[in-house]
Amino acid sequence: MAYYGQQQLQIDPNVLAWFQAVDLDRSGQISAVELQQALTNNDWSHFKLDTCFKMIAMFDKNYTGTIGVHEFNSLWNYINQWRQVFAAYDQDRSGAISEAELHTAFSRMGYNLSPNFVRTALWRYDINRTRQLSFESFINCSIMLQSLTGQFQQRDKGMKGQAQIGYDDFMCVAIANL
Repeated sequence: MAYYGQQQLQIDPNVLAWFQAVDLDRSGQISAVELQQALTNNDWSHFKLDTCFKMIAMFDKNYTGTIGVHEFNSLWNYINQWRQVFAAYDQDRSGAISEAELHTAFSRMGYNLSPNFVRTALWRYDINRTRQLSFESFINCSIMLQSLTGQFQQRDKGMKGQAQIGYDDFMCVAIANL
């Protein structure tokens, strides 16, 4: 365990144990494939590999394509915060977010979105085609919403809820959020 260094004292022992369990090659770094073994939905299904790549990209501070134990700790805390948010909006305790629950969640998060947008977002992120979002899908959908809102706010210079955007700029924003 020497490769984890002295810094392991700052890491919750449970998180460190989980990190070590999924670090199959004992490199001290977790790849997206290894991370997939650590992240589960409420039904115990593993996150999709694409989501794991996105998560690594969010927390990989040194751009190696992998995350170390401290980055994993940050990701773990992030996931647990999302679990709390998910549980708060899964009002019927079904383990999934319905369209009505998603609309409530977005509203309480401060987004004023139309029912048409909520329906479209649900359709886009409902990977199981159940008309509900799994935990993983809820995170992906929420990240997309945060990202697009941030991109829009950068372009809404007058803070009036309107922005002028060129075709190429729009396409770059859109593809970055697919």
